[in-house]
Amino acid sequence: MPEVLVRGRKLGYEARPKDFDPSARTVVFIHGSGGDREDWRAQLGGLSDVATIVALELPGHGTSDPPGETAIDAYARWTCDFIDALGLRKVVLVGCSLGSAIAQWIALEGKPWLEALGIVGGGARLRVNADFLNGLKTVPGKALELLADFALRFEPDPAIYSALNEKFKKTSAELVLGDLSACDRFDVISRIAEVRIPTWVIVGEEDKLTPPKYSQFLKDKIAGARLDVIPAAGHLVMIEQPAEFNRCLKEFLSQLV
Repeated sequence: MPEVLVRGRKLGYEARPKDFDPSARTVVFIHGSGGDREDWRAQLGGLSDVATIVALELPGHGTSDPPGETAIDAYARWTCDFIDALGLRKVVLVGCSLGSAIAQWIALEGKPWLEALGIVGGGARLRVNADFLNGLKTVPGKALELLADFALRFEPDPAIYSALNEKFKKTSAELVLGDLSACDRFDVISRIAEVRIPTWVIVGEEDKLTPPKYSQFLKDKIAGARLDVIPAAGHLVMIEQPAEFNRCLKEFLSQLV
């Protein structure tokens, strides 16, 4: 899989098509805490007919060089530098959870290449249960085993649950702690109405981590924002309901100039 050198460190990513035109519209997907490019497998395979699709792996995740970060602004700088390194000129940023915070941060900072914003399982503030953060320090194995339960709907598909549970159990508890600590400190409630670009908000109806009311708040505060609430899905709506996720994103992209 391809890598790009950013500030002396390799960042992994996957793109469809592989030989893409950097001047064309590109959807850059940013995964959530402890995630990687595989979180966007259904989007890499199902959206390349409408735009260039790029799934970034944040520092410390997937094939990207460690370490990870513990602050949203730090991850945002890596993301911007990655986009600049690829020479992308017309970007739709779509981030899930941690990735949604990164995408919001970049939208509020403003970039000439940023065309539109996608917020998946997100919120303008992302508080994390203090006991769970402590558990990642004191009983990391047990804490990691709980992540799939939090991330999926109440009665998840057994195959999806098993695969996600195995993935999280192999993930570094220190990395996840850094990611979730960054989320816990994220708060742009007082600024989110400053976003002035087309914005798509999508959430699973059964999201346990960022319930639909978080997404409704974003829709209410961001002028012209579109909100899609997807049944039979939890926090990782793009994994549990990929066809509906892709359909909604295609509709959003089709409305951009």
